[in-house]
Amino acid sequence: MKIPSVSLTVRNVPQAVEFYRDILLLPVETTPAGAEVAIGSSRLMLSAGDAFDGVHHLAFGILPSEFDVAHASLARRVPLLPAGGSEVILGSDEWKSRSRYCLGPEGIILEFIARDADASTTTGKGEMPQLLSISEVGIGVEDVPATVATLSEKLAIPQYFDCSSTFASMGSHDGLLIVVQRDRLWFPNKLSRPARGPLTIQIESPAGNARVDFGPNISIVSR
Repeated sequence: MKIPSVSLTVRNVPQAVEFYRDILLLPVETTPAGAEVAIGSSRLMLSAGDAFDGVHHLAFGILPSEFDVAHASLARRVPLLPAGGSEVILGSDEWKSRSRYCLGPEGIILEFIARDADASTTTGKGEMPQLLSISEVGIGVEDVPATVATLSEKLAIPQYFDCSSTFASMGSHDGLLIVVQRDRLWFPNKLSRPARGPLTIQIESPAGNARVDFGPNISIVSR
C-alpha cells in the first residue's frame, strides 16, 4: 500500500507553510485552498479550518543510510522528542526501523522513520535527508477491531505486525495506517490524543476505487 496524499486542516496556513518550507526545507506550493507540501512521492495538502481537539500524526520515510544526517539536520532546527531517555526510537524486530520525532505546526507529531526495507534506495545529497513518502498516517477511532475489519473488507488493506483492542497497523512498509483508540495518547510524548479534525487519506490498494468514512471527519479513499 502507498499513500499518495493526505489532506488536513490547520488554523494558520501561513505558519504551517513557514514550518515545512523554512524549517524542514520541503518544496511548498500555494493552492486555492491553502498549500501543498511535497513529501517525496506523496503530497500533504493543507487548508484552513477551525480548531479541533487532539493532534494529527504523520511519519515520513527516510533512507537508513541518511538516518544520522536526519538527526543532525533536525536537531539544528527543531527540538527532538525523546522516549526512554533517547532521541532514537528503535522499532520491534518485525518493524526493523529507527525513528526520530518532533512537533510540527499546531502540535502535529511528525516522525522520520528509516526502515531496513529501504536500504537499497539511492542516497540523496541535500542538506536535509531525502524523504521517500508519507509512510504512516495516524487515525483515532471509537472501535479499533471494527475499523480493522472494515479496512480489510472494503479496502483490502492487510494487517501489518500489530493488532490489539487499542492499536493496529494496517498496510505495508511503504504505507501504513496507524489505527488507535480515540482516547489513546500518541507516542512518544504521550501528551496528545488523536485529532478530531478533518482528515482525508488517499491510498493505493488492491481494492481499486473505493471510499470509507469513519465518522464525520476521517475519510480513506482508495484508487
